[in-house]
Amino acid sequence: MLSSLKRRIQVACVAIIAVAMLLVAGTSYFTVRSHYENAIGKSLAATAEGGRDTIEVWIDDRRRMIEAARKPVAEGDPLPALIQLAESGGFIAAYVGKTDGSIVMSDGWVPPDDFDPRQRGWYRDAVAHGGTIVSKPFIDANSGKPAVSFATPVKRDGKLWGVIGGDVAIATIVDTVAAIRPTPSSFAFLSTGDTLIAHPDEALTLEPLSALSAGLTASDMNALADQPGWQPVTIGDAAQRLEVVPITGTDWRLAVALDEREATAGLRAIIRSALVTLVIVTLIAAVLLGLWLRRAFGGLERVRDALEDIASGSGDLTRRLPVHGRDEVAQIADGFNHFVDKLEGVLIEVRDSSDSVRVASAEIATGSQDLSARTESAASSIQESSASMEELTSTVEHTADSARQADQLAASASDVATRGGQVVSEVVQTMDEIEASSRQIAEIVTLMDGIAFQTNLLALNASVEAARAGEQGRGFAVVAGEVRQLASRSADASRQIKELIDASTAKTRSGAERVRTAGTTMDEIVASVTRVTDVLSEINAATREQSQGIGQVNQAVADLDRMTQQNAAMVEQTATAAEELKAQAQRLAEAVGSFTLTRRTRSAEPLPAAPATAANTARREPDYAI
Repeated sequence: MLSSLKRRIQVACVAIIAVAMLLVAGTSYFTVRSHYENAIGKSLAATAEGGRDTIEVWIDDRRRMIEAARKPVAEGDPLPALIQLAESGGFIAAYVGKTDGSIVMSDGWVPPDDFDPRQRGWYRDAVAHGGTIVSKPFIDANSGKPAVSFATPVKRDGKLWGVIGGDVAIATIVDTVAAIRPTPSSFAFLSTGDTLIAHPDEALTLEPLSALSAGLTASDMNALADQPGWQPVTIGDAAQRLEVVPITGTDWRLAVALDEREATAGLRAIIRSALVTLVIVTLIAAVLLGLWLRRAFGGLERVRDALEDIASGSGDLTRRLPVHGRDEVAQIADGFNHFVDKLEGVLIEVRDSSDSVRVASAEIATGSQDLSARTESAASSIQESSASMEELTSTVEHTADSARQADQLAASASDVATRGGQVVSEVVQTMDEIEASSRQIAEIVTLMDGIAFQTNLLALNASVEAARAGEQGRGFAVVAGEVRQLASRSADASRQIKELIDASTAKTRSGAERVRTAGTTMDEIVASVTRVTDVLSEINAATREQSQGIGQVNQAVADLDRMTQQNAAMVEQTATAAEELKAQAQRLAEAVGSFTLTRRTRSAEPLPAAPATAANTARREPDYAI
């Protein structure tokens, strides 16, 4: 999915937008949360303080009423004052306990004889405190409702005279506490020590704190009241934020429990709104980016398609991409067009060169094959010349033997004059044969010289064609140079052989002339045996020289045969190299031909004919391109 650059850019941009939105949403959330928490804390504190103020006002009113009744009760009949106190203050009953153990009740209740107000808690607490006190809650025996007692000491002439007290129902306080409800699931309660004074659930009135929460104790309430702000607690199965405030002048504690889930509902709504906004903005950004990237990357996709078309092996190099604007995509398209122009020009030049190399290599191969045939023919001729030279050597050796025999028989020449005439005739015939053999050798040498000249001419033509082929013909130019050197050496050896044959022919003719002279003067042989012996000695020496000369000629012919064989091997190598070069040129042409080009190459035009040289024109030989 992310193999496309366009998709990666789209995903990266969308991710950046999403991260930015998350950062903004997170920053906003934490900022709002901070303000929200402060607002919740202030609201919770204000609620608790409002409830506390209401309760404290109610308590202060009753306290002032009790304290205001001290003077009329102590100075006159206490009953009217007590009745007035009960009616105006909403007390269930007002009473005064005196230091003598008597008690006066506003409702006319007569206590039993053993009743001593001085033993009551409200009396002892008021005396011990030295001021107005509020007792712990209790259930009134007459009404069956929770109530508390207010009591304050009364002095006369600076001495304790008694304690005025009043029982009052705390239904108003219970209603006030029950009305404190910041959220539907939140509530408030009033406690003193480990006892609940007021709670929205009337069944919990005067129940221990553990009935509300197992882990909640009086010490916890006191600690929470001493700490500013709210503290997290668990009441029942719900998490609550508990704000505890003390009620001045009492040991009461008013607690407001704010439901955590309802308190943070606004924050969760903000989070949901932020997430929905994030998803919507991300989707819109993804769609807009996709549309824009499709348009922006259209040029790159065209470049990709064109490159894939070229790389597929059937590339159309005549194709060009449209260039719009000056952005990077337009620059890439323009660069691609320049690249294709350059590549097309290079491939056209390569195709032209490959065609030229292919044609030249074909001509080189043809010339090499012809040269190989000629070299083989020359080798055959040289082998025949070698065989003739062996026969000539045998003949010369035979002549030398005859000369030695003639020298040995010279002493008896006078006795065998008639036989000497016959021998002279044989010598004349032999010398004629030697002369004929010398002429044949001269013809062979002339043929060898012609072959050397033709080989030199072919090597020269090969050098010319190698120079035309340029870099491709450099290796063949070296081979042609070696062939030309061998041809030159063959020509030199042929000239030497010719010189030796000419000398041998001259000597043979001289010997034949002398033999003829000996024949005509046979009559003088008998008389001049000594002279004949000398002449035969000279003939013997000349024959040895001929034998040596013929041996040298035989060695030269062997060298020429070896060089001809080397030439044939080189020609075969040249032909093989030319065929390989031709195959390589054909493969190169096929590779270049897989591309579609705009211009025709020179392969469609006929190649110009090679210029004729003076040598091949005079000898009517073909021009071989090697």
